[in-house]
Amino acid sequence: MTLILYGLLGGALSLIGGVLLLWQSAAIKKIMTLLLAFAAGSFLAVSFLDLIPEAVESVTEPHRVFIAVLVGFFVFFSLERLIMRHMHTNHRAENPLDHKEHTESLPWLIITGDSFHNFLDGVAIALAYVAEPALGLTATLAIAAHEVPQEIGDFSILLDLGWSKAKIITVNLLSSLLTLLGVLAGYLAAQSLEVALPYLLAGVAGIFLYIAASDLIPEIHHRAAHKHVYRILIPFVAGLLIMGYLVTVTH
Repeated sequence: MTLILYGLLGGALSLIGGVLLLWQSAAIKKIMTLLLAFAAGSFLAVSFLDLIPEAVESVTEPHRVFIAVLVGFFVFFSLERLIMRHMHTNHRAENPLDHKEHTESLPWLIITGDSFHNFLDGVAIALAYVAEPALGLTATLAIAAHEVPQEIGDFSILLDLGWSKAKIITVNLLSSLLTLLGVLAGYLAAQSLEVALPYLLAGVAGIFLYIAASDLIPEIHHRAAHKHVYRILIPFVAGLLIMGYLVTVTH
């Protein structure tokens, strides 16, 4: 029961930033490009400053960790091509190079990557609890803290792509429940999941790197065109610094 509570707590706390953002959605839409830059910085920071270092520290031979990063990147590249192909077939777009057709696949990539990440967060909470019960709550609070900037980025992207507030909250609540599923899986299969966790974390890092580099940054360039330098760079660096600070503090 304690672990179930931790799983629910971790999922709920991580959604706080995104829900607050939706509360001011009308004002938020005016600064959406800045929020996309913040999201890109957050995705890159959580990959390079949190997931990959944690994976490398957990293994004796880090080479396979970086292979897992590439696998995660490639899997989501393939997934996006399949989604875009499916959407092109269904919508029969007149212009196959239409920019909008590319961004239509982004929500499903975001949701899938975030759901997998939430599941692994749950596994990490369970493994910490199995190692030392007091560490379970610490791990829950740490994970929730550095999830907040990423959730703000997720909510911003979905809001920008025309999703309703109700749909965004519903999908993210369902995604956050995978933290609870990860907690249960981690507790029941602690030994086997502990061995695989570094490579799974590395795979998620590859997913987030793909989303930032292939979807968010090109979208920022498309929106800003030849205008704005500091207005884009400042929120991007803010995403890097805030996530980096939270990772340092919570670890």
